[in-house]
Amino acid sequence: MDGRSQALIFLRFLKFLRPYWKKGLVAFLFMLLGIAVQTLDILLVRVLIDKAIIPRKFHILNLIGLVIVLTTLLQASSEFLRKLFLAAFRGRVLFDVRILLFQHLQKLSLSFFHRKDTGYLMSRISGDVGALQGLLADTMVSFAQNGLIFIAGVICTLYIHPKLALISFFILCLYILSLKAFNRRIRERSYEVRERYAIVQKDLQELLSNIFLIKAFCQEKSSAIRLVRSTKEAIRNDVRLEVFSTFTLALSRTIAAVGNIVLWWYGGAEVIRGNLTIGGLAAFSSFTGYLFGPAQALMSINLLIQKSLAACQRIFEILDLVPEVREKKQAVDPGRLRGEVSFDNVSFSYDSKGKVLDGLSLQVHRGEVVAIVGPSGVGKTTLVRLIPRFYDPQEGRVLIDGIDVQDMKLKALRENIGIVSQDTFLLNTSIRENIRFAKPKATDEEVVKAARLAGAHEFIEKLPEGYDTKIGERGVRLSGGQRQRIAMARAILKDPSILILDEAFSHLDSETERAILESLRPFIRSRTTFIIAHRLATALEADRIVVLNGGKVVGDGGHEELLESCPVYRRLYEEQFIEGRKESREAA
Repeated sequence: MDGRSQALIFLRFLKFLRPYWKKGLVAFLFMLLGIAVQTLDILLVRVLIDKAIIPRKFHILNLIGLVIVLTTLLQASSEFLRKLFLAAFRGRVLFDVRILLFQHLQKLSLSFFHRKDTGYLMSRISGDVGALQGLLADTMVSFAQNGLIFIAGVICTLYIHPKLALISFFILCLYILSLKAFNRRIRERSYEVRERYAIVQKDLQELLSNIFLIKAFCQEKSSAIRLVRSTKEAIRNDVRLEVFSTFTLALSRTIAAVGNIVLWWYGGAEVIRGNLTIGGLAAFSSFTGYLFGPAQALMSINLLIQKSLAACQRIFEILDLVPEVREKKQAVDPGRLRGEVSFDNVSFSYDSKGKVLDGLSLQVHRGEVVAIVGPSGVGKTTLVRLIPRFYDPQEGRVLIDGIDVQDMKLKALRENIGIVSQDTFLLNTSIRENIRFAKPKATDEEVVKAARLAGAHEFIEKLPEGYDTKIGERGVRLSGGQRQRIAMARAILKDPSILILDEAFSHLDSETERAILESLRPFIRSRTTFIIAHRLATALEADRIVVLNGGKVVGDGGHEELLESCPVYRRLYEEQFIEGRKESREAA
């Protein structure tokens, strides 16, 4: 990232500040007032020494002392108000950035989340946005404050002794040149450090999410080693950055210290020659702090700027991502859909290696219950995920009621579709709120009705707190079957036109599965239902069975018909039923 790119990133970040410029301006004005009062105090010290202490005039001493007390109170008040307005300004900006980032992440296609780990994304939302707090709280404020102090220092040193001021400026130029020489390497290493810590967060998130798996297979040691490796690498990069930063800071402070010694030597000589008063030298010495102090602060600010701009760059990398699934400007709201679903010569692949679906065509009528079966990895889940546009096919069309789904508003389309997947996604809240997630304004009666249809009401009522029971992260306090029934109730509450049951009964025994399907029958008869089934016993409950293989439909019909006409289906049947019975007899 060169200087121009760095400037563009900073200018882009400034757009986030625009809505709250009034709060920022008020904070800036109080900062200006504080610096003006502080500068006045130094000039008063010059007068105090030259006009009161040396000539021994007590009335002037008392007067100036009183003025300094008043200016000190004024400076403290301005500092308090500056911080107050700055906190409000900073809080609103960070809120906007975090919400904008999260909203944009929600718009990105599922394929993006398959490529990126949760820990990686959390580091962007939490860590990088947190780094922006440093940009607002420390970097920009410190830059403005030290910039104003520097300007005051230039003016006042030139006013007190121009020749001595020029010597100060020369030493300052040496300092700035040393600063510029290290900028790029600091920025590059800061970016590397943030990337390494993102990997650590990703590993930690993954390991904690799979703690059961780790314990079950006694992999505590290997998991710890994995985390230690990524953490060591991150710390190693961080230490390198810190060493390099400390060296740069030490060099700058050495230049400033040598310069200060030179100024005192030359300034003392000027006092002896009578070209400068003692009060003037004392004031000049204080004002060199206005030059070298901000310059030293600028070195620290420079480090913060490099780290903050690296965080900005990572945030904008996310914000610049274009969703693969996009809504057309002229997209329509289809309202309540009837549920006629057509796949017209659809082809889809996740990468360039091969097609998951290859020229597939399928017509599903309103109110039909269609089971989709086939060997593992043939694209059963992929097919139904094209309906709500979680993905778009590379070729062909998906139509509902004769309308291409790509011509519909995404929200309106997805409001018509209910999905229950094998992997249940539950929130760390009550059962009631988990079911109500599909319809936030649903009444308690509607929630209970949906739970009854899903076969969940009975076990919920037996829990100590019933529907108000907290289920833990991802529903860990419930069994797999209980979690799936809650997910089923959530989809039912949505009252969709199209219901997708993607291995929704995988955690249920056959008897419970049949009971739930029987209770669901009145509900699913009034809508189009897709059942992705690994167990063929589930598929037998459908009106039609569609068999996929090689990215195409290789069978479509009833059970008996497919046994006769579809070798793939017959093989699945033999594997599950005939071989299963043999194994049962052998076990007996």
